[in-house]
Amino acid sequence: MDPLYKIIFYYPALEKENKGTEFLYSPLSLAYLSAHTPDYYRKEMYDEYVGEDIAPHSLNADIVAMSPLTSGINRAYQVADILRKRSIVCVVGGAHASAMPEEALEHFDAVIIGEGEQPWKNFLNDFENKRISKTYFGRMDVNLDKLGVPDRKMVHPNYHYPSINTSRGCPYSCSFCYLTVYKNRRYRTIPHETVLQDMEDLRGEQLVVVTDENFIGYSHQDHKDRKDLLKKMIKKDFGFYWGCQTSLNLAEDPELMDLMYESGCRAVFIGFESTNPGDLQEIRKNHNANIDYKQIVEEIHSHKLAVIASCILGLDNQDKNYHKQLIRDLKSMKVDFVRVFLMTSWPGTPLNNRLKKEGRLIEDWDRTRKDIPNIRYKNYTHEEILQARKEVMDSFFTFFNTLKTILRWIFTERSLIKLFIKMSFRNRISEPIRNKRALQFILQKAYTTKTTVNKEAEVMAPSP
Repeated sequence: MDPLYKIIFYYPALEKENKGTEFLYSPLSLAYLSAHTPDYYRKEMYDEYVGEDIAPHSLNADIVAMSPLTSGINRAYQVADILRKRSIVCVVGGAHASAMPEEALEHFDAVIIGEGEQPWKNFLNDFENKRISKTYFGRMDVNLDKLGVPDRKMVHPNYHYPSINTSRGCPYSCSFCYLTVYKNRRYRTIPHETVLQDMEDLRGEQLVVVTDENFIGYSHQDHKDRKDLLKKMIKKDFGFYWGCQTSLNLAEDPELMDLMYESGCRAVFIGFESTNPGDLQEIRKNHNANIDYKQIVEEIHSHKLAVIASCILGLDNQDKNYHKQLIRDLKSMKVDFVRVFLMTSWPGTPLNNRLKKEGRLIEDWDRTRKDIPNIRYKNYTHEEILQARKEVMDSFFTFFNTLKTILRWIFTERSLIKLFIKMSFRNRISEPIRNKRALQFILQKAYTTKTTVNKEAEVMAPSP
């Protein structure tokens, strides 16, 4: 059947991320929407994070569907404004649009709030019948039996690693987390046969990133489901290594860790967030409180899984020397790799609401990303927190520290050595780019603000 309509799936971005991060994996939101799009639509994809820029003045399409991060929302608005003047229908989804639908509707014909697949089908039906609504709501507690696999033709090849989902949802309410924007969210697993079908498409890849909020789930029943899935993965023998995000209580289940390893898992990403107990209460991550991080790492290591520690700088309880303590703590814990993010205020989160009341919020969407300051910190200037982050990262990616990590694994799990070397190499390239970009950004914004204030002062000054 000849296509009746043309859709462009589009990830807008102001910055290319290819060299600005050491661990870049593919988004899947638009690939899932594409899989739920009828065959009589012709589909194309643009991804400005890693690929070519869109040309809105010459682009031909009936619909452009966008999924921007907050840092790319102004680019999305700019492109949508041009496209709508050319009578191209524009629809947007994602966390920012879900948190700020009124703002998004100033630039888009329709906003999808929440989980996208079912409202996307409703939107397409309304488009075909020329009766588009302003907003479409997708619940976050529906079962995923009919989710299907993503359309991987809508995933750009420039990402370092492909990604996959095996579940959705998180019941926690950490104050900084963008997931708190979504209401009625519930942890749900994707049917095993769907996951295995998707993994079949990834057979032959070297490394796959599982992008679930928490791969192991939140209950004993969830752990049982994960074990059943892992046993099926072992039988299929897909041949790729994989990593995932998980919670600290993974260390309490030896059988689960052994099955993860046997199925190809080699590293777990854990949100430690802070080694300061008061910080955990501040961010409402009490499930991490009163836990011996060092013992957790030792237990996970004993099952041949590496630990990537995620930490946050800029919390209110952290003084200017906290990052030095963090370096000592992480090295004592013997984590294998670190990712350090600045406390970031995403729109619609409890943190965002609190900082807005305190007058500490910098509502500049372009700088709302985890490596550029977008709030006024209590104990750091913006320059100081960038330097603090640099010190933490530099301390872990020295030749000596990388060698120590390699020696830790060389006799127990050699498959990790190549990954560590590759990530360390990428880090040495990406960190200077990231640091330079962040510093230039805050200096440019400071100069722009100062210039604006000076001009306003000139206008308000009395005539001689």
